[in-house]
Amino acid sequence: MGLGKARTRREVLGAMGATTVAGVVFAAGIAPAGAATAEVDIGGGVKQIAALVKRNPIPELAAVTSFELRGSDMPWSKELAAVKEGQQITFLLAGRWYLSREADMWVEPGVAFHARSGKGSLYNPMTNTGTMRADRDGPLAIARSVGEWASPNGDLATPADLYVKADGRIEGVALIWKGDAWAGLAKLAASGDAPSLINDEIARLASNPVLPSGWESIFLFGNGSGTFRMSSEGEMLCSTHKTVGIVQRPVALELAPGAKLEWSWLVDELPSPSAEDGIGTHDYLSIAVEFDDGQDLTYMWSAGLTSGHVFRCPLPLWTKRETHMVVRSGRDELGQWLSEARPVYSDYKAHIGGEARNIVGVWLIANSTFLRRFGKCRYKDIVVSSSGTRHRVL
Repeated sequence: MGLGKARTRREVLGAMGATTVAGVVFAAGIAPAGAATAEVDIGGGVKQIAALVKRNPIPELAAVTSFELRGSDMPWSKELAAVKEGQQITFLLAGRWYLSREADMWVEPGVAFHARSGKGSLYNPMTNTGTMRADRDGPLAIARSVGEWASPNGDLATPADLYVKADGRIEGVALIWKGDAWAGLAKLAASGDAPSLINDEIARLASNPVLPSGWESIFLFGNGSGTFRMSSEGEMLCSTHKTVGIVQRPVALELAPGAKLEWSWLVDELPSPSAEDGIGTHDYLSIAVEFDDGQDLTYMWSAGLTSGHVFRCPLPLWTKRETHMVVRSGRDELGQWLSEARPVYSDYKAHIGGEARNIVGVWLIANSTFLRRFGKCRYKDIVVSSSGTRHRVL
């Protein structure tokens, strides 16, 4: 049955089913920035890149492959080429992946696109350009997911019959290099009128987007280094726009009475203009503690919820595992360094009440995919302590 234009967002949600990624985004009544966006010629830049490479062949390129992903494509069913361990592959992407076309809710292709060599680590550029390094010999396979993986191996959490009903299209070009990707891209850019995606990737690579030692991206969303990076002053910088990033650092501490999380942060801009406890406005900045029972408790700065408010994550794939607590609210204190301290043990017992015995990680979270606005903050002096042991995370 088609989606009627006269229906409310809640009615659309019910029709699509709350177990799918596309079916969970309409609970709030605020339209995203850029609502009612007209359909665009998504593949124009990609076609220009393919034409540029054909006109200007360069010896640095081992292969060039164009591709397309649609909703009916099962994960990893498309293989582009055979690659060797250590080989660099640049992806230049165009398209739009809809969470709901009717509500004009969508993500950029780089958010949804994933790749891997053989059955190796998942690579997700998060932005519309990215360069991966193959971690093993094997076929270069591609897939799409918006938080739909069940494991780091790329297994699906979303039922297959719902997965193939997704609405979207990603077009792209894979540039498979013999050597250094940056050098090859620079030569392509110098050979003619390079499409903006090429220059975007040159700039991204030149910025050296790597996470600090000890931190890694959560497998669901991939390239956290596009959202988080370390400053020369030792601060973790966070900037998000139409992206989601979760980076984590392992911790091994007992969850004992008196366990505490301390940190300082300076928030410049909040990615949501209103309360973040609904699906359609669930864009936020936060720091989280992960426990050995699979639960996490995330401390957030809210645009519209009062300090002390606690709620379970509104996203169905996360609601069973994540609890949010508001520790700052509103805009009055934006742009200031503020120090926080939370009694993690007491908060866990009061608001989760599970059987966890240990603290196993600290996360930094930034999401701006629903409303497609900007969010920006900085962190420093992150310390977790328990049973007389202080563990400095940052």
